[in-house]
Amino acid sequence: MKLSMQAIALSIVVLFVGSVLTGFVANPVEIQPSSLEEQEPVRGASSATSPGHVVFGQYISSDNCGHCSKTGGGSDAHHAVKQLHPDEYVYITYMSASYGDTDTSRAGNVAPYNWAWSTGGAPDAYFGDRTDKNQGGASANYDTYDNLFSSGGGMHPSVNDYGMTAAISQSGNTYDIDITYKYTGSGSAANNMKLYAALVDKDCTGYSYSSGIPHGYNCWMAWLTSGDTYKSKSSGSGSSFASVAPTATSQTTSWSSVPSSVVPGGLSKAIVIGVLMTGNQVSAGGTSPHVYHAIDSTMGPKMDLSIPSFTVSSPTSGSYLRGDVVTLDATIANSGDLDYTSGGSVKFYYALNGQKNYIGQNTPINTVTTTGSSSTMTAQQTFDTSSLPTNSWKTVFGVELDTTGESVTSNNIRTSDLEHDRPPTSKSPQVLGTTDISRGNYFSVLAKGDANDNVDTIDTMTFDVEISPAGQNQWAGSVVTGGQNILYLGSANEGREYSLLPTMDMPAGKYDLRSRAVDARGQTSSWSTSTNAFDLMNAAPSITPNQVSPVPCDISTKVDMSGIINDPETPLNQLLITSSDSSFVAWHPSTTEVEVLFSWSPTQGCPLGQQGLEISMDDGGDYSSQGQLPYGTLLFNVLENGQPRWQALPTQVVDEATMGVFSLLPYLSDTDDVGNSVSASTLQLEIVGLSNNDVFDVTLDGTNVVFETVDDDVNGEVLVTLRASDGEQYADQDLLIKVNPVNDAPRLDLTGLEEITLKIDTQRTINLMAILTDVDNPANEAFITVTSDEQGAAKYNPIDGTMTLNFKKSGVHVVTINTIDQYDTNTYTMSVDVFDSFPLFVAKENDGSGHFYVDMDDTYIGQYPTANMFLTDSAPVFQSITTTWNICNDETGTCDGLYEEELDVTRSLVGWDTELNIPSIFMEGELARPSGSIYKDYYQLTVRAIDSNGDDYKTLDGVKWYVLEELPAPADMDAEMLQSHIDSLQAEIVALKLQLEQAEDGQDMTSVEELLNTKETSYSDACDDPRSSCPEEDVKSGASDDGTDTPGNLMLILAIIGGVLFLAVGVGLLMRRNDEEKVFDNGPVWQDGALPIHDTVANSMYGGAAPLFQQQMPQPVAQPLPLPVAQPMPQPVAQPMPVPQIPAGPPLPVTGLPAGWTMEQWQYYGQQYLDTMQF
Repeated sequence: MKLSMQAIALSIVVLFVGSVLTGFVANPVEIQPSSLEEQEPVRGASSATSPGHVVFGQYISSDNCGHCSKTGGGSDAHHAVKQLHPDEYVYITYMSASYGDTDTSRAGNVAPYNWAWSTGGAPDAYFGDRTDKNQGGASANYDTYDNLFSSGGGMHPSVNDYGMTAAISQSGNTYDIDITYKYTGSGSAANNMKLYAALVDKDCTGYSYSSGIPHGYNCWMAWLTSGDTYKSKSSGSGSSFASVAPTATSQTTSWSSVPSSVVPGGLSKAIVIGVLMTGNQVSAGGTSPHVYHAIDSTMGPKMDLSIPSFTVSSPTSGSYLRGDVVTLDATIANSGDLDYTSGGSVKFYYALNGQKNYIGQNTPINTVTTTGSSSTMTAQQTFDTSSLPTNSWKTVFGVELDTTGESVTSNNIRTSDLEHDRPPTSKSPQVLGTTDISRGNYFSVLAKGDANDNVDTIDTMTFDVEISPAGQNQWAGSVVTGGQNILYLGSANEGREYSLLPTMDMPAGKYDLRSRAVDARGQTSSWSTSTNAFDLMNAAPSITPNQVSPVPCDISTKVDMSGIINDPETPLNQLLITSSDSSFVAWHPSTTEVEVLFSWSPTQGCPLGQQGLEISMDDGGDYSSQGQLPYGTLLFNVLENGQPRWQALPTQVVDEATMGVFSLLPYLSDTDDVGNSVSASTLQLEIVGLSNNDVFDVTLDGTNVVFETVDDDVNGEVLVTLRASDGEQYADQDLLIKVNPVNDAPRLDLTGLEEITLKIDTQRTINLMAILTDVDNPANEAFITVTSDEQGAAKYNPIDGTMTLNFKKSGVHVVTINTIDQYDTNTYTMSVDVFDSFPLFVAKENDGSGHFYVDMDDTYIGQYPTANMFLTDSAPVFQSITTTWNICNDETGTCDGLYEEELDVTRSLVGWDTELNIPSIFMEGELARPSGSIYKDYYQLTVRAIDSNGDDYKTLDGVKWYVLEELPAPADMDAEMLQSHIDSLQAEIVALKLQLEQAEDGQDMTSVEELLNTKETSYSDACDDPRSSCPEEDVKSGASDDGTDTPGNLMLILAIIGGVLFLAVGVGLLMRRNDEEKVFDNGPVWQDGALPIHDTVANSMYGGAAPLFQQQMPQPVAQPLPLPVAQPMPQPVAQPMPVPQIPAGPPLPVTGLPAGWTMEQWQYYGQQYLDTMQF
C-alpha cells in the first residue's frame, strides 16, 4: 500500500508538471480576432481618402503589443493616416504596459475621464468616441484604419459647422495652452457640450515597444480640465472637463499652470488635442454620433468655405410640375480659421444624363470673414422647369463653389433631389360582384390607376367615373357617388370604390363603364373603358308606397293610377292590371284608371277606413323564374255618409272591492254627410241598457264609463248598452264588465327555514301548523303536502301538523311544501344541506381562509418538494389527521404516485414537514419520480380529520401544487440556495462516479456517463458564480502570442513547480504517517458485488450512496456517541413499500458511529465509508 501511495504521488507530480509545460506553446494574453491573420509586412503609406471633414480617433496600445509595433501595424497605420491627411485626422494613443490590462492610469484611465473602451487586448481603436466605430487587431499594410477614416469616422453630420484651433508654448516651468472654438453653421450649436482636452507626447518619450518599431505616437500624458487644472497619471487636481457652448463668436479656453514636466520630451514633443463632444461624461461611448469637431496643435489655421444649407423649393415643396418655377437657395459660410478673400463664385446647376447644366448667372463670392455678419453669404437662383424632360422621374439640383486657396474643398458642393410630378395613368375599371344589376340597388365599381411618379399615391389620387348605354357614347356620372374607400391597398389591384345607383328612368340593357385618374395637382390620365361592364336588368312595375286614394262606401269609383303605378320601361297605358279582390271592378288602360266598389254589408256595414286591394301588373316581361307576375297593394280610404261608428269595446275586468274607469272616446268616430271626419267628442252618449244592477253601479262621466262593485264580496258580470248620437243618426254598442274573484291561499312563515343544514341520518321535526295562516278560511281547514327529492326523507303528519326530515344521502336537497284551500295553493321550497363530514379547507397561505395552510418548498423540475403543514387559528382541536398525497402529470393525464400519512397530532402547535418522494403505484419498491419532479407534474393533497367532538372533517377538493419551472440558473439563486445546489451536485457526482467504478464488465453505463457529464457541467457553471465556495482543481496557464515566455510566465511556472513539489512531499509524509498511525481497525471488507450501492431498494429508501461520502472525518472522543434512533419513513396506504433486507454491516470504528449517521445507514453504507477514510 505504501509503494502504491508513493506511485500515486509521483504520478500527480508528473501530471502537474506536464500540464505546466504545455503552457509554453500557448498564448494566454494577446488574443487577436481570428479574421486578422499575421501577414508579411508591406512597406508603404495609407491609401485613405478624405472624408471631407476632421476625424477623431482613440487608439489603445501597449509596450508588449506585437501587432501594435510591427511595421505597417497598428501604430504605423494611425501615423500613416495622419501623415496623409494632417489637417483632417486627430488621434490619441492610450499606452499601457501590457495588453492584458489596458485601462490603467498610465494609459489615461484617471478621473474625470470615463473609460468606455475594452479593458484588455491591443491594438484596438475607436473612432468618433463610439463603441460601434471600432477596429481591433491590425494588418501589416498600413491600411487598418483607412476604411473607418474615409467613411467619416462616426463624426456628427454637422462637423463642418464648427471651427477649432489649438496652440501651446512654454513659459518657465509651465505651458501656456489655448483651445479656441466657434460655431459656423446656421441655427444653434448642440447642447450639453464638453471640451475633451489632453496633452500628448508626439513620440511617446519614455515608452518603447518590445519589438518592431521603437515607439508609438501621440501618447496620452495628461487631461486638461476645467478651471486651469490638469490631471496626469500621478499628479494634478483636475476633477471635471470644461463645459462649453460654442457660438458664432470665437471663444477660448486656456491653461497656464500645467507643469512642463508632464510631457517627458518637453515642448518639442508636446501636442495639445481638443475635441467638442456632447454627453454627461467624457468619454460617452455608445452608438450615436456625438463628436462635433477635433483639433490638435500641429494643425495650422485653415481657410475653408462650406455650404451648410441648400434648398430647392417649388409651389408644392417636395416636387415640381413641368412649367413650375423652382427657387434654389444656398448659404455659404466660413468654416475655417482665416478670412476668405480670394474671390470666386457660386454656381447653381441641374444634372441631366450625368452632365451639369448651369442655371443663370453665377453669384460672385466677396470677402467671407470668420466672425460677424460677413461670416456667411447667401445666393439664390430661379429656374423654369419647362425645359426639363417629360419622362424624367426626378431632377438633381446642385450648388458648387468655385474658389482658390482653400484647405478643404470636399465641402464645396451640395445637391438636392426634386421629384417630378408626372401625369397619372389609368386602368380599366371593373364592377365588383355580379354584373347583373337590379334597378334601385347600389352596386360598387373599382376605379384603378397608377401615380406614375414618386409624388402621388392612391391616397392623393381620385377618379372620374362615368357610364353610358353600350356603344352609344352618352357618358354621364350623375349616378356615381363615393370614392372614399381604398381597396386592396399595396397590391397591383389597389383602387378606390365608387357606388352607382341606377335611376328608375334608365333603360334596361348593357352599359359601358369608363374612368380616369386625377392626381393631387389636377393632372388627369386618359380614359380607360370597360365595354359591356354591367347589364341593367328589366324593372318590374311597382306601386308607390303610402299613396291612399279616398273613395265613398258602396259607390263604384274610378281612381287614376298616374304616379301610383310605375314602370321604368313600359308606359302605364300598356300595362295589364288584374285582381281577384271582390272590390276590384275593372282596369281602364285608356284613362289609366282602376275602378273599385267597396260595398255595404247588412252585417258589417261599410268597410270604413283604409282598405287594401291587391293587384297584379303585367308589362310583358318574362317572370317565369319568379312563378308569378309582379304584384302590389293599392290603398283606399273608404268613407261613409256620416253615421257615428263604434269599434268593438274590450271586456273590462276588476278585482272584487274595486272600481274602474273606461274611456269611450278612442272607440268612437264620426263623419259628415260627405264622409269627412268630424270630432267624436261632440257626440251625445247615454246608457240605454243594463243587464242587472246587483253587481256594479254603472254611470257616465262625459265620455267615460265609471263602474264600481256594490260590495267587497260580490261576484258576477253586467252587460251595459251604450248609445252615441250626432242628433240625426245614432249607433249602439255593448260593454261587458266582470268581477274577478280574489282568494288568498294559506301561507307559511318559513323565516329562518329557507336554507338549513342537517347531518346525514339525523332527524329534525318542524311544526308547520304553528306557522300556517289563512286570511279567508280557518287554518285547520287547509291541506298541506310535503315532498322531497330523496324519497321518504320528508314526511308530514296531518294529525299534529309536523314535518319530519331525515336524509340518508348527503348533498343539497329540496323539500317542497304545498298549502291548499278550496280555491288556491301556495308552494314553498326549503333547501337542506345534508353533510356526512364538515368541510376541511386547505390554503396555500396563512391568510385565515383555511383550517390548514401548506408552505411548499423545492417545486422545481428535478427536485422533491417539501410540504410544510400548519394548523390555522380557525382549526378545531383534532384527535387525528390523515394526509393523502397524489403525484400526477397534466401532460400525460395520469396519476402514478400515492402516499398517505397519519400525522402526529402532538405536533399540532409546531406543524409537520414531509418530503414528497412519493412511491410509485405501478412499480413496487420504486419512486414515482426517481429523478425528481418533471414538467407539468402536480402534487395534490387531501386531508381527513376527526375533532374532539367526534365530528368528521375532510377536504372537498384536493389542493394542487404545479411544477412548471426549471431550477434557476446559479446567477438567479440566492447565496443559500446556490450553496445547497453545489452541495447536492457534489453528492450526485460522487455517487455517479462510484456507480461507474463498481459497474460490472460489459455493463452498459452510457446513460450514467451522460448524466455524470451533465452534473459536472452544472457543477462547473455553479462554481463560476463569484459567491460559490468550491475547491480549486486546476490552474490555467498560457504563453505569449509569438511562442516566447514572458518573465511573468516564467515566474508563474517556477511557482507552480515549487508548489507541486511541496505538495508531493506533503502527500508522501501523510502516507507515511498513515502507515504508522491507523485510526480505523482493518476489519472484514465487503465484496464489491455485495455492496448496498447496488441495492435499488436501499438507494430508494435512503436517497442513494453519494451523500454518505460527504461526511466529515470522525474525531476521536472519550466516550462513544449514543446511537440516534432512526425514524422510519411513513408508508403510503394505497401502495405500501416493500421492506428491504437490511445487511448486518461492518464493525463500527473505534470512534463509534460517525456523527449524523443512523444504524440503518451504517448497515448499508458503512463499508464504503471505511474504505474511503482509509484510502
